[in-house]
Amino acid sequence: MLDDPALAHTQTSAGAPPPSPSAELPAGLQLGHFRIDKKLGAGGMGEVYLATDLALDRPVAIKVLPAGTTSPAARERMVREARAQARVHHPNVAHIYFIGEDAGRLYFAMEYLAGTTLADRIAAGPLPIEDALAAIRAAVLGLREAQRAGFTHRDVKPSNLMVDEHGVVKVLDFGLVAATHADAIDGPVAQTTLAGTPLYMAPEQARGEPIDLRADIYALGATLYHLISGRPPFSADTAVELATLHRSAQRPALPRGANPRVATTALEALIARMMAPEPADRFASYDELLRAIDLVSTTHTRPAGFLVRLVATSIDVFVASAAIALAVLPFDRNINLSWSVGVVFGALTALVLAWRATTPGKALFELDVVSTDTGGRPTARQAALRQALFVVPATALVAGMHYIPDGVLHLAFSIPMAAWCTLGFGDLAYAAWRRPGKRTWWDRVSHTQVRYRPSRQSPGPLVP
Repeated sequence: MLDDPALAHTQTSAGAPPPSPSAELPAGLQLGHFRIDKKLGAGGMGEVYLATDLALDRPVAIKVLPAGTTSPAARERMVREARAQARVHHPNVAHIYFIGEDAGRLYFAMEYLAGTTLADRIAAGPLPIEDALAAIRAAVLGLREAQRAGFTHRDVKPSNLMVDEHGVVKVLDFGLVAATHADAIDGPVAQTTLAGTPLYMAPEQARGEPIDLRADIYALGATLYHLISGRPPFSADTAVELATLHRSAQRPALPRGANPRVATTALEALIARMMAPEPADRFASYDELLRAIDLVSTTHTRPAGFLVRLVATSIDVFVASAAIALAVLPFDRNINLSWSVGVVFGALTALVLAWRATTPGKALFELDVVSTDTGGRPTARQAALRQALFVVPATALVAGMHYIPDGVLHLAFSIPMAAWCTLGFGDLAYAAWRRPGKRTWWDRVSHTQVRYRPSRQSPGPLVP
C-alpha cells in the first residue's frame, strides 16, 4: 500500500496534489444557461458538477476552478484543456460543449457520462483480461485521435478513463495536455513541464524531459497492468522513490492466478514493451500498439493450435497431390510425385497466402495467415519466405531420396528427412503449448501467424 495517497493523483511541477475542495456550488445556482444540480467530485485541476443545460434540457457535467483560484496559470490551463478536448472529435473522448465565466467562476460544460471510471471498476477487483485489453484499446483509439490533433495527454490513468452507460470507454481530463506542434492550441504548455501522476508516469516525464506519445503509451501500459493485476506496477512511499522504480526496476510479472499461461506470457511481453524505460524501446505509434493489442487479444486474434494446423496442412498436401495426379500423371507416369507435390504445394500455397491469406485446408477450419507487422494478409515476400523455410529443404531431401538408390547414400537423405519432419512437428507442438501466439520458428522468421478468422461483429462493450 502507498503511504502517500497523493501519488495516485495528478501532480504538477510544484509536486502538489489537486487543490483542496472548496465550498460547493449550491444546487440551483445558474452559470450561464446551466443550472447546478449536485457535486460529482474533484478533478485533477478543478471541481465537477452535474448540471442541466436549460437551453437543450439535457444533463451535462460542469467543471469549474475552485473558489478563490486567481492564478493566471490555473485559468490558462483550464482554457487549454477545454480547447484541446473540443478539437478531438472521437467516440472515445468526452465531448466539450461550452466554455464561459459567470459569478466569478471560470467553467466549461462537457458531456455527462453516467458510468464509472476504471479506477472504480478495479476497486472491486481486477478486470478479466479481454475487458482490460478492450478498455486500453478504446483508450488508444481516443488518444490516437488526440495525437493527430496535435496533443499529448500526459495524465493517462484508470481514473481518467470512464466507461459510460453504453459500455464505451471515454478518455477524460485533458488538463495537462501538451501540444506537439505550435499551432495545436493557443499558448501551448511546454512539454518539459513536470506534471502527471507518479504511479503511471513515464521515466522521461518524471525527469521533466521533452515527451511525445510514447509517454502516454507508457502510462497505458502501467494502467493495463493495474487493470489486470488489481494493483499498480510499482509502489513506494514518495514520488522520488516511485520515479526511480519506473526508471530502473525490473518490469513486474503479472500474477498467474487463473489466467492461461500463454495469455499471461503474451500480455507480459506487451506490457513490458509499453513500459520500456527508454522511449525508443516502446511502440513508435498508436497504430503499431493497436496491432500488438489485437494479436494478444483472443477477441481479435485466436491463434491456431497443433492439431488443427496439422490437419489443415495435410489437406493442402492432399490437394497438391490431387492436382499433380490430374494434371501431369496422365501424360508422364514416371514423374517424381513426391518432389512435384512439394514444389506445387510450396509455390501454390505461397501464392494463395499472399492473395487470400488462407489455403484450402486452412479455409475449412476458418484459419487465416496474417502478417504480425500489419495485422493483414502477408506480403508476397512473407508468404514465399514462410513456405521456403520448411518446404524447400523437405522437398530437396525427398528428391534426393528418389534419385539415390538404396544404400548408405540413401540413408544420407532419409535420416535428415525424418529429422526435419520431427523438428517441424516438435516445434509446432512446443509452440502450441508454450509460445505466445502459438508461433513456430517459421512463423516468427517470416513475421506471420496462423489464427482463427475473427468474428465480423465488433467486440461487445464493457458492461458498467
